Amino acid sequence: MSDGIDTEIEQLDAPPPISAELRAKILADPNVAKIAAELEMSLDEFVNSVGYYLNNPGVEPAFLVVSDENLRKMGVEPPTAEAIEANVRASVEAIKAGQAPSGFEAARKKTVDLAAQGGEAVKPKANPDLEDSLKKGRTNLKG
Repeated sequence: MSDGIDTEIEQLDAPPPISAELRAKILADPNVAKIAAELEMSLDEFVNSVGYYLNNPGVEPAFLVVSDENLRKMGVEPPTAEAIEANVRASVEAIKAGQAPSGFEAARKKTVDLAAQGGEAVKPKANPDLEDSLKKGRTNLKG
């Protein structure tokens, strides 16, 4: 590298096997098999991949760039620049739409500041008879 730091990049064809304990913990989630099937991965490979990232939290997932020629060899037609641009624009619009108010949340009214309207605060009046009966009731419960 040009910065003088020697960095080794680990290339794995498949994630390494994980412990039986971690495998059981991952497989306890009922969605694991569904996700593996959705990603068209074998359950074993998916579980090992999840386990690898759990065991190595600092590792970033690989981002692979494949040439157009190699994509075609794999049976995938590479997207055009226009298709990529349209996808990026659609993604930006979707993000903007997700950040906009939904219309389901009612607008909140400004609270009323009663002190600003003038007037005096209501002062409670003590009722001596009520206080006496409460005190008598409390002493009867203790006795």
